[in-house]
Amino acid sequence: MSSNQFTSEERFLQPVAESQRPYSAGAAYGSDSMHKRGDSILLGESVAVRRLRSQIQRIAPHFRTALIRGETGSGKQLVARAIHALSPGAAGPFIVTTASALVESLAANPARHLTSAASLLESAGGGTLYLGGVGELSFEQQEVLFRFLRACEEHRAAPRPAIHSRFPQSDTGLSDVRSLSVRILAATDRDLRTLSAIGQFRQDLYARLSAVEIAVPPLRERIEDIPILAGWLLRGLADGSGQSPKLLADATQVQLQERAWPSNLREFERVIAQAAALAVGGLIEPRHLLALVEHPFANPAAPAAVKLERLHDVMMQHVLEILTRCSGNKVRAADVLGISRSTLYRMLGAGSAPARQL
Repeated sequence: MSSNQFTSEERFLQPVAESQRPYSAGAAYGSDSMHKRGDSILLGESVAVRRLRSQIQRIAPHFRTALIRGETGSGKQLVARAIHALSPGAAGPFIVTTASALVESLAANPARHLTSAASLLESAGGGTLYLGGVGELSFEQQEVLFRFLRACEEHRAAPRPAIHSRFPQSDTGLSDVRSLSVRILAATDRDLRTLSAIGQFRQDLYARLSAVEIAVPPLRERIEDIPILAGWLLRGLADGSGQSPKLLADATQVQLQERAWPSNLREFERVIAQAAALAVGGLIEPRHLLALVEHPFANPAAPAAVKLERLHDVMMQHVLEILTRCSGNKVRAADVLGISRSTLYRMLGAGSAPARQL
């Protein structure tokens, strides 16, 4: 969902209908009970997905703000829906937007942008607000989001006014907030912990977002779940057709499990749907996996496509990778890179705007 899809508050407030929710609060996690769209992220018995289920069950009843981190197509929004469904606000709306769309709406009229936030909070009252693409915000946009989150916390802690009274205007500009029980789930495909440590993301914003941080495993880390995921998708495709679900040949299953899946569940669903459509009989064979043939470079064993990049970009990417491996420790990263700390600081300073504090 791109930010240019949203031009006003009304357009980016997208409540999720009850029929779209993945499962009701308290539902079992077994594969037999998961049949609605949205459950696929929680299917399987791999260590990675069992850990994810456990974390969702543990934090859902208590969270106010949480950060969901995962690669493109890994199912971050599905995880958010699962958390919402098991939270005390499950009966409330699940509102989906991008962080940039929210910020653009708040910043469109600085004189009333936090009053607009009040309207947003009222719309999401008792439910969950999902913000995608948090890691893509500029420093200026991060500042707006930080002020919004701070205002939410301040007024959540404030005494409730009478039904016709108003909050006094504070230095945040947020007033007349009547429903402040909204929960906020932010999502990103970037390592904000490392980025905040090296000045690429505001530390104060990261601290507010990451009171609870959930890592969504990529599909390549749960390949033992692929037969279960494929079976679930094939049963869904067969629903209403009056036909039995198609099955995977053993060789097909092997090919699927050898795939790197750079776009994760999103890509997997597309491949399975196309293969099911091509298979005339009830068995899906390797020759039906045309989507894998069309994109051979997705396989890590295949030669990489030639990519032209600036030397500076290649160097910065390598520096960031080393910093990530060193958990943001600049001293250790400089040693690994074989450069001085002052050189590392200069490189980082040239690659981003300086973080600013309010």
